[in-house]
Amino acid sequence: MDSDKDESQRHMGITCSGCQRHNFPGRRFHCLSCLEEFNLCNGCYALDVTTKEHKFDHAMHCILTPASLALFYTKEELVAGKSPTLIRCPYCKINNFNLEEFELHLKELHPSADPQLLSCYKLNSRGAD
Repeated sequence: MDSDKDESQRHMGITCSGCQRHNFPGRRFHCLSCLEEFNLCNGCYALDVTTKEHKFDHAMHCILTPASLALFYTKEELVAGKSPTLIRCPYCKINNFNLEEFELHLKELHPSADPQLLSCYKLNSRGAD
C-alpha cells in the first residue's frame, strides 16, 4: 500500500534530462519544442537547465503527479482531459500564466520573443481540448 502511494507521488518511468534522477517526485516539465524526449524535475527547471538542443526559452508543459492532480481535480474532470496549464515566462521568470495571459504578457513586455514559444503552447492546448 505504501508503495502505491509513493508511486502516485512520482513520475514513474521518467528521467530528468538535467540531473538524471529517475522516478522523481514533484512537478515535471516536458519540453514542447525539442524533438527528442526532454523532461526536467522541478529543481532543474528552476535552474533553467539547457543543452545544445534544449534552449532556455523553449515552451515547457508542467505535469503534476497523479497524487497532485487528485488534489485539484475530480476523476470526471481528469477523464474529460481537464488539467492545469501553468506557464512560466522564460524571460522574466513570472509563473502561473494561462495561455491568454501569457500571450498578452509576451506582447506587452517581450515583443521580440521567439514566436515559436507561443505557437508551441497554442498547439499543445488544442490537443488537450
